[in-house]
Amino acid sequence: MSSGKRKAMALSLVAAVTFVSICSQTSYAQQRPRSVAERRQHPGQGFWANQRTSRNIQHARDYSRSIRAYTNQSNTVSPQITKPESEMLGQQIQGMQRDMAVVRDENTDNGPIVGQVRQIESKLTEALATQKMLHEECCKDSPDATVCKELTVKIEATLDQVAKDHTKLLQMMGQEDAAYGRRPAAQPGESTPEEKP
Repeated sequence: MSSGKRKAMALSLVAAVTFVSICSQTSYAQQRPRSVAERRQHPGQGFWANQRTSRNIQHARDYSRSIRAYTNQSNTVSPQITKPESEMLGQQIQGMQRDMAVVRDENTDNGPIVGQVRQIESKLTEALATQKMLHEECCKDSPDATVCKELTVKIEATLDQVAKDHTKLLQMMGQEDAAYGRRPAAQPGESTPEEKP
């Protein structure tokens, strides 16, 4: 074999090894889990969707409790008060559904997370169906207080289940910092604001 052919063969061997090395590094970089620091700096859409869901769970509970408290305290129930409250309750539940779709779509390759999201979505569908019945009652000229109370109790029970399932989802994803009212953990070298009594 001539020296030119040997050089060409050695050069092509080096090129092939370099190519395989680069491809394997790129593949590894795409498959490796993100570091904790990287997740905190750039948590992704799923984190923010989970944070909104956590907030919306609390807000939906508040709207439901507000309707229940009003129907408990009033002699006559006014649709001018109950209708906007039930509308806002529905918007909170629909917001949770949209955000759970974001989390599901971002984690399509993770079966346990998708399963947990689907469980939450199922309960949100149930809560929204009950909210629609509540809204129909709240829009009547004279809403029935007993029906409103029963429906809000059912919605609150479903939202309590959603909250438990969502807490489990946050733990599965390592996103406990997305929980409503939870302060993010301090980074090394950072100080946290003092807790107010």
